[in-house]
Amino acid sequence: MKLEILQVGGSVRIPGTIEQAFSTVCYLTDGNHHILIDPGDYVSLNFLEDKLEKMRVSPEQITDILLTHIHLDHAYATRFFPNATIHIHPAYREKPFHKFGTFKSRLYLEMINSWKSVNFINAGSLLFNSIRVFHTPWHAKEHCSFLIETENMGKVLYTGDIVMSRVEFYEVFRWLRRDDCARFINRIGSQCDYIVFTHDDYVNAREYYSARL
Repeated sequence: MKLEILQVGGSVRIPGTIEQAFSTVCYLTDGNHHILIDPGDYVSLNFLEDKLEKMRVSPEQITDILLTHIHLDHAYATRFFPNATIHIHPAYREKPFHKFGTFKSRLYLEMINSWKSVNFINAGSLLFNSIRVFHTPWHAKEHCSFLIETENMGKVLYTGDIVMSRVEFYEVFRWLRRDDCARFINRIGSQCDYIVFTHDDYVNAREYYSARL
């Protein structure tokens, strides 16, 4: 399994005016599968389209999409990949999407109704013999994190939104937090080569954890 980070996520906030987050998008290939993790939303579309065109990968060639959770900044772009199987924790079905507001409710329902194939994942699921699923429900009930065995980056932990940035990771890494999330990140992250955050650049996990010894 080869991993490429197509877009590093982040967020823009202007108090009283706008607040918009966009997710880190990863692309995985193993010869038979073309996989995206958290393809983002409308903020990500121009960049994502440009990257895929340069790689000569069409939306129809994407076979699978892994979602950490079903917030629009991570998941809305799924509707543009008609042949992809969506891999997501089944707890997303419990969300009252019709109560999310006039506009957001429509966006969520349009997205979900566009899915032609859905595969439910849970703690311990192994996808494509390379991606281990952890159910990490501290950001959303359906939230999952992924441990990926790759040929070009070694072991990679894709945290999802339980730890969105390097600032949050620093708090976890220094044990300034001792909650379930912090214990999970330090237990799994310390075994990895890289940790990829959803709204910040990734880090070399070995450099961090070896320095702590």
